Amino acid sequence: MRFRDAWNSLRAAQKGKRGVSLYSRWVNRPLGRIFAAGAASAGIGPNAVTGVSALATIAALVVVAAVPMSIGSGIAAATLLVLGFALDAADGQVARLTGASSRAGEWLDHVVDAGKMVGVHAAVLIGFVASGRASGPWLLLPLAYALVAVVLFAGLTLYSLLAPPADAGSRPPSTLRAVLLLPADYGVLAMAFVLWGAPTVFIAVYAALLLATSVITALLCRKWFRSLAAA
Repeated sequence: MRFRDAWNSLRAAQKGKRGVSLYSRWVNRPLGRIFAAGAASAGIGPNAVTGVSALATIAALVVVAAVPMSIGSGIAAATLLVLGFALDAADGQVARLTGASSRAGEWLDHVVDAGKMVGVHAAVLIGFVASGRASGPWLLLPLAYALVAVVLFAGLTLYSLLAPPADAGSRPPSTLRAVLLLPADYGVLAMAFVLWGAPTVFIAVYAALLLATSVITALLCRKWFRSLAAA
């Protein structure tokens, strides 16, 4: 399969836009489409793409946890996290394009995602300690963020499995909703690491994202519970 053919096929085989933030809609999915077309044209399977995504994320977490805070380490971490997230979007697209979808592949993708949700905040916690922020409220931020991230990930995953089929006549995706969901998008958190070299600014942004994500998670969990209770 040529890259151009794979690219054109993927343009017509994207997931729906409802419930997706602007970052995932306009940045992560298009980046994932490029990687997916490249992987398909090179004969690389979806599980291999998932593996590369995990490696990119692990490399980013090593930078955050083990390299001193600096502008360079922040840019490197953010770049690797964004790359890992885009490859995470690519593996499913490769599977759909090549007909290589499998339960094992979907399981692997979810396991890597679950590890990523906890790992990024564990790396922040280690980075805080390494930089001398080993006391006070600093350590509570990544612990709380990891908890919220796990609840959001589990809630979304289980709701997708348990929810009734979507109504074909549902309303078009809301731009306002896509904007409001931005703080809870993993890609926005990944980009925030460009501020890692300015700890005070990073902590303020990190705390603001935690607060906004907590509110979004509470509202979404309430919505999902009511939807399932009424089904």
